[in-house]
Amino acid sequence: MKRKLIPPFLMLFAGAFTSITMWLLHYETNKMLLILLGVLVLFYIIGCLLKWMLDLFDKQNEVLTMSEEVEQSEEREAGEGEPANS
Repeated sequence: MKRKLIPPFLMLFAGAFTSITMWLLHYETNKMLLILLGVLVLFYIIGCLLKWMLDLFDKQNEVLTMSEEVEQSEEREAGEGEPANS
């Protein structure tokens, strides 16, 4: 899936926003780089958690869909085995 790109894009977006904001506020370079490193790591972890949650939801939906398909096929098989009352 395309979800493997969620963590890096989220990290880069947050990093760009943070860099521009700190540049406009005239932060010192050393302080700016330390804050930026923290933001990049934090948002990469958040992106990984988001990706993991979305993958987990997909797996749960697949299991539910498969169980519903099995139930429907069992109902069809049971319905075909009964004689028709005319």
